Amino acid sequence: YEGRPAILGNSMDITDHKKMEEKILSLSVTDPLTGLYNRRGFLSLAEQQLKIAKRTKIGLLLLFADLDGMKWINDNLGHKKGDEALIEVANVLKKVFRDADIVARVGGDEFSVLAVGIEMEDSRIIEDRLQYEIGINNIRENRDYSLSMSVGMAYNDPENPSTIDELMSHADVLMYEQKKGKLS
Repeated sequence: YEGRPAILGNSMDITDHKKMEEKILSLSVTDPLTGLYNRRGFLSLAEQQLKIAKRTKIGLLLLFADLDGMKWINDNLGHKKGDEALIEVANVLKKVFRDADIVARVGGDEFSVLAVGIEMEDSRIIEDRLQYEIGINNIRENRDYSLSMSVGMAYNDPENPSTIDELMSHADVLMYEQKKGKLS
């Protein structure tokens, strides 16, 4: 172009690339079977909520739950039924807790929930609602198994805040005490 200025350009639509990034991020924090958060997603969001709760002096309740009899279901009915049981637990937890609460499958048959803006006295109400929804779930026809969960709950007192590890550890101990009581 005989010395005249020229502009070269390259245009590229990055919409698909951005959608793929969002999908990868979602997969990294979501349990593919239940659609709940996974351990990584739970811990990340729970840490944020603890910081907010500390600043705003709001109580939090951490629930740690284990699906009783998962090994029996897998061994006697097959892993497909085991997966169905896990999905049922996820659905029960979604009914019991609010959208603002963080509900996660944190291990094979282990679930955690961080309930926001809760007082310790509310734990009994939550436990009752959870047992009620499990009962409703179990009266459906043509069932090969009944859902049962062992649960531990730890309260994060806004006046004396805990770490997420402390809450999970405390709730885990309480959950195993309940599970042992069922076996006795």
